[in-house]
Amino acid sequence: MLDFLWSDFNRIKIIYIFFVFVFFWLVMQRPSNNRDWEVGQERLPEIIFIGDAVKINNYRNFLWRKDGTVEKRYETKIFKIDEINSVDVLISHFAKNEGLAHIFLSFGTVSGEHIVISVESRREIGEKFSPLLGLLRQFEIIYIVGSERDLIGLRTDVREGERVYLYPTVAPPEKAQALFREFAREINSLHLKPKIYNTLFRNCTNEITRKVETVTDLNFPFSWKTVMPGYFDEVLYEMKLIPHNKPFSEIKKEHLIDNGKVDYLADDYSEQLRKIIKRE
Repeated sequence: MLDFLWSDFNRIKIIYIFFVFVFFWLVMQRPSNNRDWEVGQERLPEIIFIGDAVKINNYRNFLWRKDGTVEKRYETKIFKIDEINSVDVLISHFAKNEGLAHIFLSFGTVSGEHIVISVESRREIGEKFSPLLGLLRQFEIIYIVGSERDLIGLRTDVREGERVYLYPTVAPPEKAQALFREFAREINSLHLKPKIYNTLFRNCTNEITRKVETVTDLNFPFSWKTVMPGYFDEVLYEMKLIPHNKPFSEIKKEHLIDNGKVDYLADDYSEQLRKIIKRE
């Protein structure tokens, strides 16, 4: 009997020690900007404001090819903040599980140009994204700022099996501009203080919603739809932040970026995108 109790006690102790070890191992993981980063994540963007002028350093405008090669183009983008007049939400489904998706934003300007901001897990060369590893503090966080042809075209025309939806939002120009400024502060802060990505608490969805709540009076509900990014367009629909004059199933179908309907290499790529998306 004593041997049995002692055996149970040892098992409990071993389990306890294991979880304590895992806890301290996780706590000891420290974010860094100095690693051998995956292609497209080598450089952190920087957004500088000089009066009403905006200068983006390390603006990504890569040309990705299906054969796996890529033409790397980090550029400098200059415009005025009051030229931003809209913001669109994009949801890219990259897995068979409908709930697994990536959410990012595209800020439109009066010139017709669009500036994409994408919150992603920053991975080292050879690393693949995993929701589990994202919980175990294995990735840093990166905000990629770049062109629609790069960040949308990569998902619609180069990668296999991704479905991307583009939804215009009801945000007025002044709110879109305030949101862009909020992102800029966070983007610039990562140069001095890198942060760890977290699948649940610091991901593409809540990094966006927290900033939206900061510059508006909106409060996003906490539900399984907000935890699973692939269903977040339903939340936006219910909150009337995207077109909502039809049943959601019809809205979703109308805002799918069908592969092949847009010329990925065209100079008017963004304009073509919006021609196939029916607006309310």
